[in-house]
Amino acid sequence: MKVETSPTFEPPQSSIFRLQRKILRAFGIWPLDRPTRRWFVSLQIGVNLVALALCMIGEFLHGLYAYQQGDLGEAIESICPTVARVSGLLRMVFYLVNEQHLEKVLKSIEVAQQHEQPHERNNSRKIALVGQRLTFYLFLMMFSAALLYGVTPFLIMAYNWHQGQWPLVKILPFKLALPYDWQRWFPFTMTTLFLNYASIPTITSQSGSDALLTGVCLYVRGQFAALGQDIATLASEQQPRIGKTVSVVASEQETRRINRQLQRINARHQRIIEMVAEVRTAFAPNILLVYMCTALIMCIVCIAMLTVEGVYKLTYLPYAFAELAILFLYSYSGTIICESSEAIQTAAYSFPWYRYDRDTRHLIQMLMIRAQYGSNLNVPFFETSMATFSVIVRTASSYITLMKSFL
Repeated sequence: MKVETSPTFEPPQSSIFRLQRKILRAFGIWPLDRPTRRWFVSLQIGVNLVALALCMIGEFLHGLYAYQQGDLGEAIESICPTVARVSGLLRMVFYLVNEQHLEKVLKSIEVAQQHEQPHERNNSRKIALVGQRLTFYLFLMMFSAALLYGVTPFLIMAYNWHQGQWPLVKILPFKLALPYDWQRWFPFTMTTLFLNYASIPTITSQSGSDALLTGVCLYVRGQFAALGQDIATLASEQQPRIGKTVSVVASEQETRRINRQLQRINARHQRIIEMVAEVRTAFAPNILLVYMCTALIMCIVCIAMLTVEGVYKLTYLPYAFAELAILFLYSYSGTIICESSEAIQTAAYSFPWYRYDRDTRHLIQMLMIRAQYGSNLNVPFFETSMATFSVIVRTASSYITLMKSFL
């Protein structure tokens, strides 16, 4: 008898974070690969980290030399991508350090998906679609910025050659100090290839890790929403009975049934809260890094847009939008977690707890107490919320205005 082989099983969390996984694999990282990571993948991670470090050093030295020579515009323009590389390098270092925590978060999501009800599974699919779209748009903005950095020098050199410039002055995608003469064709070609390759870990380290956090937070929000829906459904089942009976006191059999349902809901609520705590532990360094660095990056990018001339202005537009989008995604992720957690309190308060015994009221009170304080992704010095996003944007605008007055 011929036996049909089923396709290779893919864990549920892989389908939710499919695009994030592909982006992170370009850097060589994905948490579930750690136990079986091969030597060439570890080599890939090392090469990417070294490429980021070399670019950071060269760009910083070029900016320092330009500043010592009094060319502030050249210094700002050269260190503009350096800050993004520093941020990307630190994110990947934090990612590697917290890899076990990240794996624990994804395993928790996998276990939760295995116990989902049909309506919860539909919500997960919708949430996964939203997460994939946000990831794609963020990666597209980062890729556009890197592409413009790589293409713009060739456009300028082509224009100069058309205008009769010879010998042709070669232009690198990024301005950095080098210990050799890169104006010769072979060193120029190899340096250009290296710099364009270094753009890959720069954009993947940011868009991949940031989009993964947003995808996880969207899923947790869906879990809170499904829990609130279960509480509302359980409460709505009792409303018609109240209108048809004289007494509002529930029977002993009904009370036992409600208690079993509420115990299940309380246990599930506790598991979701623990999942949020795991997410906060895994992503706290990246969240703190983003809030500390994004305002500085936005200031440098905007000042560079004001100081540079010609086609180079276009390279900074997607760069600025991408950094703003990253800050928005982090703030939005923290906001939806907090608001969806607090919504459980409203759902529990609307439950007809007065019809049941003391044990039932105690279960409802436990739900309300847990939800009253809310789950959050707050880190030291920063509240992960849209209010913080607004404060940082306003602060960055003030810094830009102040820095512009010195130029």
